Amino acid sequence: MDIHEVQRLQSDLLKIIAEGSGVAGIVEALAKVIETPVIVTNEFHKILASTHKDYPRYSFIRSSNIGSEKSPELYQINLGSNMNEAYQFPSFIKNKTLGFLIIFNEGLDSMSIKSLGESASLVLAVQLAKEKEFSLSEKRYIDAFLFDLLYGNIESGEDIIARGELWGWDLSRPQFVLVFELENYDYFSGDRDLLEMLFDSVQSVMNELSEKTILTKKKGEVIAILFRSKDSQREQSEYTKLLADKIKSLVQERIPSKVLRLGIGRIYKNPKDIFRSFQEAKVALELGRLMDSRLRTPFFTKLGVARILYNHDRHELAELYKETLGELERYDLVNNSDFMKTLETFLAHRCDLKETAKVSYVHPNTLRYRLKKIQEILDVNLDDFDTKLDLMVAFKIKFLKASEIDK
Repeated sequence: MDIHEVQRLQSDLLKIIAEGSGVAGIVEALAKVIETPVIVTNEFHKILASTHKDYPRYSFIRSSNIGSEKSPELYQINLGSNMNEAYQFPSFIKNKTLGFLIIFNEGLDSMSIKSLGESASLVLAVQLAKEKEFSLSEKRYIDAFLFDLLYGNIESGEDIIARGELWGWDLSRPQFVLVFELENYDYFSGDRDLLEMLFDSVQSVMNELSEKTILTKKKGEVIAILFRSKDSQREQSEYTKLLADKIKSLVQERIPSKVLRLGIGRIYKNPKDIFRSFQEAKVALELGRLMDSRLRTPFFTKLGVARILYNHDRHELAELYKETLGELERYDLVNNSDFMKTLETFLAHRCDLKETAKVSYVHPNTLRYRLKKIQEILDVNLDDFDTKLDLMVAFKIKFLKASEIDK
């Protein structure tokens, strides 16, 4: 393409912006003129518009530079098993990258693609900046409403439903809250970009599953309000777990340096109770962190006695733990033994001697000896139901309140 053709194309793209066709209109027009697939991503490589059938909208791509000194814009574009060569051009304003224009390498000579890509990416930057400015302006109003909603500042359910309708949300439907958090998030570092990537990842999975979700972010958290979509509680729990697992998998791939934590609140019919689900999700997230792998997908409804202990007096819990398991813990420390682990495993496997011996890789007779010794140290009867209940609660406290117990 000569300079006149490039200028004419740039003029046509500016006209598309003026007509309000957006990024999708730019991509369609550009692909039609150059007769090769084109995609546009945001700054985190989430696809905003695409004419390539193997690279759909809302997917995340990975790109790695394979260019030479003559063609530095040449990249390998990966999405799942799809790998293609393409020319990638950043769209930026005032040195801030807003997104990328990607033109697939299907026959055009590199010089034509370079002049065309650089020219089109400038026009694209105008559209991306326009969309971001509009998005931020609307986001301020949405965030103010969601803050009031999540903190219970709106007393009327009718007002909540009416205000939700402004953005196309049917808040008359039963809903619940998920809270996502990157462990050790630091707002005053590059982690702010990671939070944007987390937000994009959650949004991408929701879009993939056709979930019309309400999303917001604050202080290192991404908060999602979901609408109940399944008839039974069990089906809803299984579906929510699937959704959460897909998000965790994508975040692990995109942000391998961070651990993703999440919590899930209860489902409520009245929109006035969304704030309750939000608080429950935060409790579930915190308990999931404290109990680590014991709560792979922390539903508040499945926390059981742990959620009662979480809100109980810290000092009293520490005292209960010491009175119940303190002697055994001291014995292990002095004698370099591991009776605490033996007892925990025994209780975790429903006090089944054969199963406990199997997972502990010991002979059943060895386990019988250890359990007898534990009974002597604690002066308890492990056949007594109340004793087993007290010990299980004490182990719950151990994982929930470790810092207070240590003190």
